[in-house]
Amino acid sequence: MGGLNTSLFVGMQALEATRGALEATSNNIANANTPGYTREVAQFSENPESVSSAGVTGGGVSLDGLQSVRDQLLNLQIQQQTSLQSSADAQSSALQQIQTYFSSSSGGDIASALSSFSTSLSQLSANPASSAVQQGVLSAGQNLANAFHSTASGLTRAQSYADGHVTQTVAQINSLSSQIAQLNGQLSQSATAANNGGTIQDQRDQLVQQLSALTGISVIQSSEGETITTSNGSPLVMGNQSFSLQTATGSNGMQQVLDSNGNNITASLQGGQLGGAIQVRDQTIPGFLTQLNTLASQFATAFNAAQAKGFDSNGNAGQNFFTLPANASDAASGISVAISNPSLIAISSDGSVGSNGNIANLYATLTNALPSGQTAAGSYSNLVYQVGAEASNASSESSAIGLNLQQLITQQGSVSAVNTDEEATNLIRYQTAYEAAARIVSTIQHLNTVTLNMGSSGGY
Repeated sequence: MGGLNTSLFVGMQALEATRGALEATSNNIANANTPGYTREVAQFSENPESVSSAGVTGGGVSLDGLQSVRDQLLNLQIQQQTSLQSSADAQSSALQQIQTYFSSSSGGDIASALSSFSTSLSQLSANPASSAVQQGVLSAGQNLANAFHSTASGLTRAQSYADGHVTQTVAQINSLSSQIAQLNGQLSQSATAANNGGTIQDQRDQLVQQLSALTGISVIQSSEGETITTSNGSPLVMGNQSFSLQTATGSNGMQQVLDSNGNNITASLQGGQLGGAIQVRDQTIPGFLTQLNTLASQFATAFNAAQAKGFDSNGNAGQNFFTLPANASDAASGISVAISNPSLIAISSDGSVGSNGNIANLYATLTNALPSGQTAAGSYSNLVYQVGAEASNASSESSAIGLNLQQLITQQGSVSAVNTDEEATNLIRYQTAYEAAARIVSTIQHLNTVTLNMGSSGGY
């Protein structure tokens, strides 16, 4: 009886263990197309043998639990590449928009305005007494000033957009950090030896992936869950606690990012949409604006100096043609034409009527090198080239990182994703094992019945 009961117990354990494996396989198949799902495998272990005077008896099998198949190193690499690509995408998107402010398709760009201004001076040289031609020079000068205004305004709008994106992204980071901390708490409560909390881990992995797209992060596994910090080490999540980032307006009028202790960490943040937005706002666009302001200031100063060398139609010494704001950093947005009367253009080189000798000096400001070492047109062309090159580099970087990221995702899929062919094979394997275990149970039950009936058969 003891031997049969032991065999019956072993068979029932096998039924229970195999049933759990069948359920896990069925769940894998059901979630084959679920984004972020990580396949689970049954973990079996052999029970200790039983030793008695009758010999050694096997202890059967136990289902220790279900284990999600994860490669943490791959996950970390994917998070890092996601962060880098999101940063490159943010910069590429901003730079593509900035490129439109330098486009010559509409004819209102600085290059076109400089060309028109040059043409108007050539016409003035050929017909210096014509008031209409003189007015044309004023109009061309105003168009040039407007072109500077438009380009500077476009760059400022792009900077403001990036600044607004900083605030929005910080709010999203705080929301995700809070959710991850909650899942850490749930996972520590629900995870047992038989349950590794695969569903909660899947949810957390998805949120961490989203967080890595927003900013560069570092993830450390601990007994209390994941500890997540920003690229500079500021904590976002520690166990079931989250630490919110803050934003505050800085002295430059831009939003600064503060950690949970109020420390300004803006300059040290890298990666993700936040890092990309800060890069564009604080480095890329200011660099373009500096070059644009330098061009506006140097050209206006050179043209005013050329004006001062000549005399206007009234015989007076030439006065400033352009007005520049007191703050050099506002030169492009604040440049304007200082005169409204075309007779104030310093055409004459000696003050005599009909003289046009100073037009050569005026024209030379367009053909001679400015203090920057390039002509006005050359300086602007160089700026346009830099904008295009940075946009192209950001786009190329995003594409290159994207290819690497896709390879990592494919690797992750080969490890963690559900292979329906493999699961179908497991289904047949576990089904066969379940049927065999059921046969053991039914056989032992039948033998027990036979044995019990032997005692009441009246055979003695």
